Amino acid sequence: MRSRPLRIAAVTLGALAVERVLATVTPDSTLHAVVAVLLFLWGAVVAFMVLRWLWRKLTYRVGARLFWSYLLIGLVPFPLLALLGVAAVYMFVGQYTAVRFGETLRRCEEALASTGGDAARRLTERGAQAAADLLAQSERTPPAPLPRLEWIVADGDKVLRSAGAAGLAPPKWVGEGRWSGDLRAGTAAYSVQIERDGGRLVACLLPLDLATARSFSERAWFTVRLAAGRVWKRSEDGHDGGLSISVGDDKSKPPAGQGKGASSGVSIGGEKVSPDEVEPEWTKFAAGKGGPLERPWVIWFRPGPLLRSWDDGKELTHWHVVALLRTSLGAAWRDFSASPYQTGDTFLVALEIIGAVCAVLYGIAVALAAVQILTITRSTARLTRGAREVGAGNLDYRIPVKRRDQLGDLAVSFNSMADSVKAMLVAVAEKEHLARELELAREIQEGLLPPTSAVHGEITMFAHFRPAAEVGGDYFDVIPLDGSRLIVAVGDVAGHGVSTGLLMAIVKSAVATLVREGRGGVDLMQRLNSLILDNPRRHRTTTLLLVELDSSTPAGEVRLTSAGHPPAFVISAAGEVSEVMLSALPLGHPWPDAPLTATRPFPAGSRLVAYSDGLVEAQNANGEALGYDGLQRTLSRHGMLRAGDLLRTLLADLDRHVSGGSLADDLTVLVVERGSRERPGGEPDRGV
Repeated sequence: MRSRPLRIAAVTLGALAVERVLATVTPDSTLHAVVAVLLFLWGAVVAFMVLRWLWRKLTYRVGARLFWSYLLIGLVPFPLLALLGVAAVYMFVGQYTAVRFGETLRRCEEALASTGGDAARRLTERGAQAAADLLAQSERTPPAPLPRLEWIVADGDKVLRSAGAAGLAPPKWVGEGRWSGDLRAGTAAYSVQIERDGGRLVACLLPLDLATARSFSERAWFTVRLAAGRVWKRSEDGHDGGLSISVGDDKSKPPAGQGKGASSGVSIGGEKVSPDEVEPEWTKFAAGKGGPLERPWVIWFRPGPLLRSWDDGKELTHWHVVALLRTSLGAAWRDFSASPYQTGDTFLVALEIIGAVCAVLYGIAVALAAVQILTITRSTARLTRGAREVGAGNLDYRIPVKRRDQLGDLAVSFNSMADSVKAMLVAVAEKEHLARELELAREIQEGLLPPTSAVHGEITMFAHFRPAAEVGGDYFDVIPLDGSRLIVAVGDVAGHGVSTGLLMAIVKSAVATLVREGRGGVDLMQRLNSLILDNPRRHRTTTLLLVELDSSTPAGEVRLTSAGHPPAFVISAAGEVSEVMLSALPLGHPWPDAPLTATRPFPAGSRLVAYSDGLVEAQNANGEALGYDGLQRTLSRHGMLRAGDLLRTLLADLDRHVSGGSLADDLTVLVVERGSRERPGGEPDRGV
């Protein structure tokens, strides 16, 4: 991992060296451009990796992560709110300035209407010259708040004008009565009030030009510039596209007819405003007195009504007079809070009090957050230490619980988990010890059983033993008596486990001892049952089948004695299957009568099948047992097979029946045949 930063640094330095060489040799080549782009992308990737590594280092600890989280939550809103506040204040001041200028224009229109009405009455009463004299006097001393006044008086063919209205013809398209609006004549724009009475007409004009704007600015707390004839842009689908205004952009083209240097630094609708309307110096931000609040950095606009043509009164679509407004926050505040009762100062004091209260509340919140960070960090450190101690193997370590919250509950759960892990390890150790003991018991049990194939004179035996648990309760034994006689025993002790295996070993030893004493058949069974009943300890139910084989005569003989064991099957050389049913109680119970014994001939080619109940009780996925009928059908179908093949066939049919499932009980199957010369090499593949 430590070599990774070195490799990254080596690659970066190599790429920089290649780029520098190419910049020196072929600076304008395509190869150098491609390498530069790749180097830039690689730098971005490296920067991202460094930032990610740094972030992981800074946020590895939960305390640091909480600190950064609270820092982001607690501080990031401030610049965002400040940005929102600046934007809101900017827009509010700009709109407030526009509203105030609109009020000024409205009062100017009222003054124009009043002056025009007086002149119209003078025109009616005393003639055109009297009206012109009245307007000339108003021109020299314009009524407040008019900064300037131009006028036209017409009485029939007689027309009198002010100097500023020279060249303007009386608007004949105006109807009877009063008309007001903004008109455009050539490149000039005017706010106009017209009174018509038949052939008599009085027009009072306020030129919307640079001189008027300067006069407004000298009287107001804001500065204004009036740009006439600007285009109100529309989108291609005919909808209003908005008004585009930029200040300080010298890249757009100057107005038509202006020289290359004719630039005011203001663009409206994508076209430069002429210096005749907005002088270049107006766009420069001069530092005002009183600090940042007095600097006129708020620039806003106010579009006027739609312009009409002076000649015919038709609307000039999308043409307006735009008032460009500029002011400072201090000037706007003084105008907004102007009152003889100093309400502005009271408002500021109230705002300061509210700010102080909010600051105190925020400090309390920060203190609470710091306390929470410290407590969470301590609890997390305790949990981390506990995890490391337990991970190191110290299962006796416990986390001190000092909080009654989710982290405290987590510490309690951790301590409980440590207790559980410790107990589990003890249980696992005990289980491993028990498993070793069971494995040893199984090995001892398998050592007690005879080989799974044996030959004694003319008699051949094949066996299969499969316990359902580590130690099973089934057992079989083969005890030769002389060259032609043989005893085969098959038993089943109820249950599984070590105690069952021990009882099986006792039964096996007892049977072998009684056989060596010369006992057999019913006598052996009765003596064995007496031994079991005389044992004061609690015993389990045990079934036993004792088979005595005699091949000394051609007809042979097999004598079977059963103590509650499943019936055996005798198969003749011709494949005929007969079941030997012997009803009796199992061992371990008082017998009212002696167990039954059955004798059958056993000539050459005959076979005997003995088994435990695990064979017939084996169930498939549907819970259906193989049963005695199923076993007998299998023996009938394959009755001509030799002993080894017959055992393999029985086991194969059993596996197909259970479909790979496990057996619920121990399984023991023995097939004994007379006359076979098979040797142990023919033992079934699945013999134990």
